[in-house]
Amino acid sequence: MSNPQKCFDKLRVLAETGAGDPHKAAAQIVEKFAAGASKADFRLLKTRLEDTLVAGKHTGAPPAYLDQHSRWLRVLEDACAAARDGRRP
Repeated sequence: MSNPQKCFDKLRVLAETGAGDPHKAAAQIVEKFAAGASKADFRLLKTRLEDTLVAGKHTGAPPAYLDQHSRWLRVLEDACAAARDGRRP
């Protein structure tokens, strides 16, 4: 059984490390999760990603954390797009 929290944590680490292409990496994380997840777990992850993205867009970040916040939003946008695009086998 797949764990939506573990997938979410992997996306957070991707944003925090600042390494690699967040678009491809976020999509791969979501696709890998989707391959082994139940429909309920996938819906749970998708909802959490979308809710977190909306909240993040309406949250101000201190100037010192603006780059990190922007990267987190990019990771969330890419993960949401992967989930919406039906990248689920």
